[in-house]
Amino acid sequence: MRMEDEQAFHPQASAVAGSVADSGEITPWTEDDIIRLHGYLLEKSLHDLFDLRASAATRAEVLEWLLATKGRSNAFSFTACCRLFGINSEEILEQVLERYRQRHTH
Repeated sequence: MRMEDEQAFHPQASAVAGSVADSGEITPWTEDDIIRLHGYLLEKSLHDLFDLRASAATRAEVLEWLLATKGRSNAFSFTACCRLFGINSEEILEQVLERYRQRHTH
């Protein structure tokens, strides 16, 4: 992920830290903040899965997140992130796993 993307994702980080330190109040998350967080989680996880610099433990964690049982209620599951952006999670999962197998079994 590009640095400017990460900075765009954290626009209020200093404001939140400042408000906590200055006033003792926590700045509430906006709907846009939560949507950006879902997008960041989805993009970063898929990036890390195919980043050869990522550790085996990181890739295993991403695979576990991708394959987590659908019955579990989790606002930040792979399925929930895809649903929020109108992405068919089953199609993406199939493509991602096929690409992962090709890359890591040769």
